[in-house]
Amino acid sequence: MKKLLLSILSLITLSAFSQWQSTPITLTGIDCYSAFGNLLSSAVYGPQLDVSSNEGTTFASSNTGSPAGGVNFGTYNGGTLCTFKNNTSYQSNTGNNWTALTAGSIGVNDYIKSMASIGGTVFASTSPLSGLGFKIHELNGSTWALRSSNGGTIVTSIHNMNGAMWAGTTAYGLLKSTNAGTSFLPAPGTPTTLTFDRYITCLGATPSALFCGTQGGKVCRSIDGGLTWAGVYNIGNGANSVNINDIYVMNNNTILVACDSGFVYSTSNGALGTWIKDNTGLIKTAGTYLINHITVTANYIIASDKNGVLMRKPISETTIGIKENSLVVIESKVYPNPVTNFATIESSDLIFENNCEVKLNDVLGREVAVFEMKNGKANLNLSNFSKGLYYYNILNNKTVMSKGKLIVN
Repeated sequence: MKKLLLSILSLITLSAFSQWQSTPITLTGIDCYSAFGNLLSSAVYGPQLDVSSNEGTTFASSNTGSPAGGVNFGTYNGGTLCTFKNNTSYQSNTGNNWTALTAGSIGVNDYIKSMASIGGTVFASTSPLSGLGFKIHELNGSTWALRSSNGGTIVTSIHNMNGAMWAGTTAYGLLKSTNAGTSFLPAPGTPTTLTFDRYITCLGATPSALFCGTQGGKVCRSIDGGLTWAGVYNIGNGANSVNINDIYVMNNNTILVACDSGFVYSTSNGALGTWIKDNTGLIKTAGTYLINHITVTANYIIASDKNGVLMRKPISETTIGIKENSLVVIESKVYPNPVTNFATIESSDLIFENNCEVKLNDVLGREVAVFEMKNGKANLNLSNFSKGLYYYNILNNKTVMSKGKLIVN
């Protein structure tokens, strides 16, 4: 076999190599979401819904079929994105040409608070315009059907956390459902007993940890399925309202958080003492940084702030910890590179080898595709892939034989 020394990428971590920069979007109450290879932005309290096909450089209107006011982004399920505003909801499989969903069990006084996808089904939580209680609705086709009706508290958010539906409340911490919202029980452990920390604002999960954010400014983590919780990051004392606004799980180890003191992250599965603040370039409001939502495109971290400005930061410029190792492997090549639609990865040393495959990962380390390699050649259809940098591994009998990278234009 022909040999060469190949540099191997190791763990990706984040650092403030560059500052946040503004995009052309300057609306009030922005929500942001990455789907269909595009970046979507909505003025939740305004008339605008926009889409960017170049990760925030330019935007175009994507209001067709959407309400006159903006929407909240709900959940992505099976190629369809669902959104909501008050008691109305919409769906699209392109990011435009929105279709209104039939209200069904959602009444005129039921305001949608959150959406989640579990087992291929979309669920919505609603609470009344006044008073306590919450309902869980499931989407059957394009019509909402009542799953359960519950009293005693208001649910702020629902989330699929490792197969179970978890719900954050305004006064009682966390609820858990193991039957997709048919019934709920108080979570076995409680993140905290402090007043504002019992108000759960957002949820997130990696395969090995559960996370929740509170109105008291605390990020809590459980590594035993919710039996016990510990505070791992804190911007408040639990006695005042200073919100953790959004939790975005970038990969199995990297957690991004939007909060009332800006942008923070951990590259160690959210462990205590591993959180880093990165606000350089963000715009202050009343002397501090206020970030509403976080999402990630192929090449950027995107943040919406409470000034109504959508900010972005290149992942490539905020990546450190790229270490090099010397390893003798076989040679491979990819062509064309950059690629628009179709590419070929070839290794002449594997022509007579069986059980070969090519695994493709994005810049966040997430596996996005697996291709069969026959006679030392793999044909890749990348026509539906987002633009950006990708890394490939060639495996023979589950052993990595060669590595490389390609760019999708």
